[in-house]
Amino acid sequence: MRRRILVVSAALGAAALAGGCRPTRPATEAGTSSAQPVVRLLLVNDVYVTDTLRDGKGGLPRVAALRDSIERATQSRVPFVLAGDVLSPSVLSKWYGGAQMVDGFNAARLDLAALGNHEFDNSRANLVARLGESRFRWLSGNCGEANGTPFPGVRGWDTLRLSGVKVGVLGTTVVRDYPAYVKCRDADLATTALVDTLQQQGAELIIALTHRFAAEDERTLAMEPRIQAILGGHEHEGRRAERDGRVMVKAVSNARTAILVTFTRTGQGRAARWRVRDEVFAIGRGMREDPATAASVQRWRDTLTRRIGPDRVLGIADEPIDAIDSISLRESRFGNLVTDAMRAGTQADVALINKGALRFDDIMAAGPITKHMIEGVFLFADETRAVTFALSGARLREVLETGIRQGGLGSGPYPQLSGVRFAFDARRPSGVRIVGALRRDDGRVIAPNDTLRVTFVTYPACRGGDGYRIPEAAAVCQELEQTPARAPRTVDLVVQHLERMNGRIVAPPLGRVERLDR
Repeated sequence: MRRRILVVSAALGAAALAGGCRPTRPATEAGTSSAQPVVRLLLVNDVYVTDTLRDGKGGLPRVAALRDSIERATQSRVPFVLAGDVLSPSVLSKWYGGAQMVDGFNAARLDLAALGNHEFDNSRANLVARLGESRFRWLSGNCGEANGTPFPGVRGWDTLRLSGVKVGVLGTTVVRDYPAYVKCRDADLATTALVDTLQQQGAELIIALTHRFAAEDERTLAMEPRIQAILGGHEHEGRRAERDGRVMVKAVSNARTAILVTFTRTGQGRAARWRVRDEVFAIGRGMREDPATAASVQRWRDTLTRRIGPDRVLGIADEPIDAIDSISLRESRFGNLVTDAMRAGTQADVALINKGALRFDDIMAAGPITKHMIEGVFLFADETRAVTFALSGARLREVLETGIRQGGLGSGPYPQLSGVRFAFDARRPSGVRIVGALRRDDGRVIAPNDTLRVTFVTYPACRGGDGYRIPEAAAVCQELEQTPARAPRTVDLVVQHLERMNGRIVAPPLGRVERLDR
């Protein structure tokens, strides 16, 4: 299959124009005939808000309208599928546990969803409640209850009858360190068993709906030739891989894109083969919105205002502040702004926050910055309380090495920081990647035996999250267990910091971390 097809079919071109958008990677069905069954599915993944993003992109009502347009244009059913991560995290999910997301996807007539890792952020009771409210099928063939049984209403596979073809869809979830009520088994072993089952059920076309790392999906595509396509999630920036004419695709998070995957059968009997094409639609301004889904969005938007009060302006930003998730995989001005607020608010020498704690995943446009926007950055309230403790210069270096190690660099552990500067080389082994001395903002060297007041958020400092091990924080973390309010919420520190800017919000420049291998 070619990487890019330049001709848009009349049917799909009409669907795109009716929806007010154009596909970013168009595909053609030239050469097909009415005798050749065509199966289509529309994919989104890692959707944390149903509303339009502040940069004008995304919006579940637009995706729902796009699916309807494609169905009208092709005169065929187009199942709408979600490859995991929807119940958390978001501002609304802090209070409603994802109920607003289920309501929105119910309105959008979602057909199938894979369980993602963020479905397990809250309690078992919360998960079971959301599963019960869903009018769509949840899939996971490798993650279930602690006793090994599936969660209520969740199956490992399902079948659909599309264009006269029995289509089998299996679901798998990334294996991680989950709460005690969740038990997962090896996803690859589960996949083989699920494919066997779907074949026994008579499935003529087998598709995997997964929430796993791209490398794992690519391995599955190579290992299991009976799967024609993997519609995946977990990565946020969109991914694509191809093997033997079969594909693995992931959309960009928060419905910034949706991917239409089309399967066309050629030949008959044992000579039958499936041709797979994928078409990426950018979701943005000018697109029509589905009224029922838009009504759900508005209901929950009104509910948020009633719960936390009207929004208020903290200051004016002269230029956009980029807080998109992929940007914060390295030093970012936004991360510098947050850690400066933490350091100022706790009077620490150094402040750190792991990239995974910054969940805004959007651009704050030039203009008013509001309290609701800042609330949207810190979606795990207790995990982003700021704790302050003493740390030697030598130990600070080890902590920073944790965030830039192989597997941490460019991922959740990566540290945003204030009060310390360093250079590193990712070509060096993990644990010795920092080159030269750690330095303070004024250029003074931080000696190994110097004692520093360090502020970090509770998930890595107290719970060992993202691989951090900081025994020096044990005492303050123990106190926090008894009295959570002893540690300030980082969101409050940021709000106070922005208010001290006297109306003009400016993100600090880059330059705290120098990467030598680029």
